[in-house]
Amino acid sequence: MNTPSHEIAPRQLRSAARPDIDGSIERRKAPRPRVLIVTPQPFYEDRGTPIAVRYVASALGALNVDVHLLAFPVGQEVGMKNVTVHRCANALHIKQVPIGFSMRKLALDAGLWRSFSRLVAHGRFDMVHAVEEAAYMASALCPRLGQRFIYDMASAIPMELIRNSAVKSALLRTPLEAIQRRVMHAASHIICSAGLAGYVRTQARSAHVHEWQYPALSSAVSARDLGSLRSTLQLRPEQRVLLYTGSFAGYQGLDLLLAAFERVSREHPELVLVCVGATDAEQARWSTPAPEQTYFQNVRIVPRQPRAQMPLYTELADVLLLPRVGFQNVPLKLYDYMAAGKPIVATRQPGANRLLNEQRAFMCDPSAESMADAISRACSHPAEAARIGSQALHYAEQHFGWHNFVEFIRTIYLEVIAHGQVRDQLRGAQISTLNPGQLM
Repeated sequence: MNTPSHEIAPRQLRSAARPDIDGSIERRKAPRPRVLIVTPQPFYEDRGTPIAVRYVASALGALNVDVHLLAFPVGQEVGMKNVTVHRCANALHIKQVPIGFSMRKLALDAGLWRSFSRLVAHGRFDMVHAVEEAAYMASALCPRLGQRFIYDMASAIPMELIRNSAVKSALLRTPLEAIQRRVMHAASHIICSAGLAGYVRTQARSAHVHEWQYPALSSAVSARDLGSLRSTLQLRPEQRVLLYTGSFAGYQGLDLLLAAFERVSREHPELVLVCVGATDAEQARWSTPAPEQTYFQNVRIVPRQPRAQMPLYTELADVLLLPRVGFQNVPLKLYDYMAAGKPIVATRQPGANRLLNEQRAFMCDPSAESMADAISRACSHPAEAARIGSQALHYAEQHFGWHNFVEFIRTIYLEVIAHGQVRDQLRGAQISTLNPGQLM
């Protein structure tokens, strides 16, 4: 059953807390697992954390869990089996939330806190699944109510705040990490991005921690659509495509990538660099090169695209690029990159190194010279490139399937849910079928 979203405002919650016809707030008599996911993000939007949250909610729904998802009052409606979406109030009528720290996000976090406190007080959930800074809210709210919660840790928040231009001082790291340790110790379990488990264990040695391994999703692409995209991007038949997808945030390494492309295009003038994911402002800025940047005639800056379109861009690529700099977690796109069977050029980073090695990617240091050399090797040695792409695909097929992901979720929740009858329901639940296109 696909259920609508509901805005949770203070005056609505008193009536919402009473049992209703379909038991959307009070526990049903049958011991069906009930989970509240709280995410301080727009939902749904085609970007990292909302995509990951959609995976988790859909996986729990596939296990017949009664899922309630509380998010910001921004984003599109998506239908998910067994999932009810709630939205916090939006007194400031905010319509867009940028990636990363912002005053808009801070204002919506305040509304999320109020809605979260009311839902968790009245909802009687078997588990709260708190994403990013929502875990800080959960650590304050859940223990006094006897409510267990999972900390879904996409990144190390103290490190991210210090990296942010608004919060520069490294002196803040010690108190911020102390607060984070209290959150970690309060959580029943921590699920973090691949590459962060070591950091978690240094902060909270007794914590129960697993690393996420998300599913890789793709869809068939027609030759007609592919030809149309090549025409739109003004690509000649002999030109080959280097593809970057994702945000244009500093840690993504776009400056590094452009410097590397300038070098490699001298040796391989047939290469075109396609960068997908720019905002309107970023597209205007990145599409206006300096006069000396003659290589920019072979650069295409493409605005953000719907997730359903990304398999088309991936199929267009001859080489996939992951130029991240100084970032520990694994981006979701890497799972799809590996499942594409195309050669990948990636910087050596703590997170990506968990999935990639010299057999599954052309690895490089985060320098223009090293990246240019790796791209040149990928383009100059087609047999090696094909072998490396095939090894990445084989690894993805072994580890990144949808059923693997659902079973991972089941295993975690069986560890943390205390109620015996609910555990039995979860253990015996048959995974409902899902068309991967439903998550695109």
